[in-house]
Amino acid sequence: MKKQVFLFFLIGAGLTACSYHLQVKGSKQDVNDSSKSSVEMDSLIAPYRREMLKEFGLVLGETTTDLVVGRPNSTLGFWLCDELIKHAKDSVIFKNEPVVAFINIGGLRADLPKGPITVGDIYKVMPFDNRMVFLKLSLDKIPEMEAYLKEKGGEPIGGFKLEKGKLVFPDNLAKEKNYFWVVTSDFLANGGDNMFFFNNPLQRFDTNILFRDLIIDAVKKEQKIAFYPEERINW
Repeated sequence: MKKQVFLFFLIGAGLTACSYHLQVKGSKQDVNDSSKSSVEMDSLIAPYRREMLKEFGLVLGETTTDLVVGRPNSTLGFWLCDELIKHAKDSVIFKNEPVVAFINIGGLRADLPKGPITVGDIYKVMPFDNRMVFLKLSLDKIPEMEAYLKEKGGEPIGGFKLEKGKLVFPDNLAKEKNYFWVVTSDFLANGGDNMFFFNNPLQRFDTNILFRDLIIDAVKKEQKIAFYPEERINW
């Protein structure tokens, strides 16, 4: 007796200037109810597995320092926040605007240890399809954000610092405009991880840019990353 099964595989579609995507390809195969079934299945899967491992093993660049996940100060989290702000500032819309970044440790699932960085490493760090979102917030939101950081024991931030429990901007631009922009993920922008201070923003811009793609592009562009520990958060 034969069974018809559908095989789905993730294979790399290759690197482009903007992003890295994996395609899902499927095929229908007849498999016998015999002891040979597992062997036949393995032989069918093997070429796809080899292709996937090849793509995931592609070296994008390297880091000369350990980029780690942790609280209150995370080198990986801070580096990513800085890259989010760089991306925003490259846009005419945000070039002269007060822009900060605020994400969560829970979205970073692995460290990037010193050495080569592969596509597979980036997928381990960011397995989720989180997309960039820009939120325009009033300064009235600051106390809620300060309280949240204290409760959580710190989260990755960029564009401002938490000094003695108070968020401090590097200049007076946010104060002059009475608002600031936050770059974050769609998950958090929608109140994920109890970040309710993102609710009811003055304005919101959603994008289709994946955090993962941004990390890949940043590593490709910088080639050598050197980010050293800093006390961006303290009480």
